[in-house]
Amino acid sequence: MFVNALLVSLVTIIATIDYNGPLFMIHRPLVVGAMTGFVLGDLTQGVIIGAALELMWLGVTGIGGYTPPDTISGAALGTAFAILAGGGVEEGIAIAVPISLITQQLDVFAKTLDIFFVHKADADAEKGDISKVNLYHFGSLFIIVLFKVLPVFLAILIGAEYVEYGFNLIPDIIMSGLSVAGGVLPAVGFAMLLNMMMKKNSWVFLMIGFLGAAFLQLDTVGIALLGIIVVFFFDSVNKNEIVGTAVTNDSNEDTEEYDL
Repeated sequence: MFVNALLVSLVTIIATIDYNGPLFMIHRPLVVGAMTGFVLGDLTQGVIIGAALELMWLGVTGIGGYTPPDTISGAALGTAFAILAGGGVEEGIAIAVPISLITQQLDVFAKTLDIFFVHKADADAEKGDISKVNLYHFGSLFIIVLFKVLPVFLAILIGAEYVEYGFNLIPDIIMSGLSVAGGVLPAVGFAMLLNMMMKKNSWVFLMIGFLGAAFLQLDTVGIALLGIIVVFFFDSVNKNEIVGTAVTNDSNEDTEEYDL
């Protein structure tokens, strides 16, 4: 169990660094679930659980000062416990959702502690000394990673063997309810995403995708390729308008200089 806890913690570290740095989408529940399943020897189940969590948390994102539910810890522990206990998607969701809400508070606490590094960086900047800025940056990242990894490591190390016993105590009616919730929650995730898309001129792109799926019977790959084509032409038209405006402005400036 120590090795399992170590491997899942490593997945959590990689995902957390990605979320707070390069943003290669490694932190997404689908990828975290797949990596967790891989290190635990059940890649297929990891992908299945990760995909369900991805749909559920599709619209979850941090905007401004808002700290969203901790989908990284939730996906890692939900997938790990479900695999270690021999469960499925329902069990993974049942664990991932409450864990993400609990560790969300730890994430807020970690970022509150990171204010210390911000003040240190401000103080050094006032003195014109920026030599330690990188140190403060990585120090703050270390605090965030630490508060992500410790709960994951300890939970798997201490509690994994009790998960199967706990699942057996849950009545069938509750597990059936979780199964239904697992089908409803992805729709909520899509609704949150659509709410962001239905702004200004973005709705027309949503309609193109809907028409492609409903009337042209395109699959996901076909709609993605159609979207690339539409974006390409949309970008080309915008560039032509910008160039045309710039040429017009230059002509007006030349005329004014000639008149003078």
